[in-house]
Amino acid sequence: MHTLVLLTLSLAATTQIPDGSLLVLEHSNKPVAKATGSNITHVAIIFHHGDSEWVYEATPAKARRVALAEYRRELGELNRNRRQPTSVSVLKPKYPYSEMQIEKMRAKAASQIGRRYSVKGYVLGKETDGIHCAHFAAAALEASGRFQFDQAYAISPGELIAKISPLHKPPVRLTVEVDESDESWCERSWTAWFNYGAWCRWACYETWTFCW
Repeated sequence: MHTLVLLTLSLAATTQIPDGSLLVLEHSNKPVAKATGSNITHVAIIFHHGDSEWVYEATPAKARRVALAEYRRELGELNRNRRQPTSVSVLKPKYPYSEMQIEKMRAKAASQIGRRYSVKGYVLGKETDGIHCAHFAAAALEASGRFQFDQAYAISPGELIAKISPLHKPPVRLTVEVDESDESWCERSWTAWFNYGAWCRWACYETWTFCW
């Protein structure tokens, strides 16, 4: 539930984020903040594959899985164009998940990859063919058996975090850094406009689906 106009996460190479931890973004999307009444505007969930950490999330135009290293690169590049700082925190489970719980959660998250991103369920308060970020994360958390959400499709990022906070450690703020690549102004502009165009195409299609 965000435009991917975010920021990079400054993480040490030795940092380990436990399976099932959440990435919580604030001030990343003004329309989401206005619609939900919360500064928490996006959530994603992390799982390991071997020694690598992977981010699972629902974002325009569809739910995806991306390596944390690549996620950081994307966010750093897109952060060039942000005027208002966006903060990112990691919310780690207070009690580690068992291997079985992790497998169930990861399988549920993986089963949603490729599903169309949509806020229609949140707006209309009913299940649809699409999925948004909080719905995606809630579904993965429910698979552990530790959480149960009523109408997860209608939950906002802020509401989700409020519900799960008692079973999570205090959020750890991650350092914000601007990506300092060697790309030219033209190359950076092309990347920015390409992403804006992708967002607009998704928004137009999403608006059209509300008519049917």
